[in-house]
Amino acid sequence: MINKIVLWTILIAPWFSLFFLKKDDIKRFMPVSIFASFLMLLYNVIAYNQKHWIVKVTIIPWFKHFFMPGILGAFLIITLWIFYYTYRKFWVYMITNLILDFMFAIFPIHYLFQDKLKIYQLINITPWGRFVLFVSLSIIIYGYHRWQETIYNKNI
Repeated sequence: MINKIVLWTILIAPWFSLFFLKKDDIKRFMPVSIFASFLMLLYNVIAYNQKHWIVKVTIIPWFKHFFMPGILGAFLIITLWIFYYTYRKFWVYMITNLILDFMFAIFPIHYLFQDKLKIYQLINITPWGRFVLFVSLSIIIYGYHRWQETIYNKNI
């Protein structure tokens, strides 16, 4: 029961933090957040086919093999906040992502979700493998944002 409460919190609670941002900031950084969530969803599809993990607890039955609360909740909104605070500061962005990717892929979030709450279990990928993958994706996401900024700046 507690693991389902955690998953619902991961899905819903981050969205409330958007009340602290200006509408223009949300418009500026939401495209990269949606792109990042799309990449994470794509990774989840590949990971399911490659049997990277087994999702043991889900709150959205249609997506029982994917970590949808994270993709549609925390990941999407955290990505927005990362870009809000690290806008035009690549090295700050990378250091922030290294820290957060480590926390999610290695410790403490992975430990909490796999070992304590038993929400998922890694099978054909190591925590370090996921960490490298997440850091690689963060570089692609940053490149997308830079490209998106050229479009955004032309429209102003």
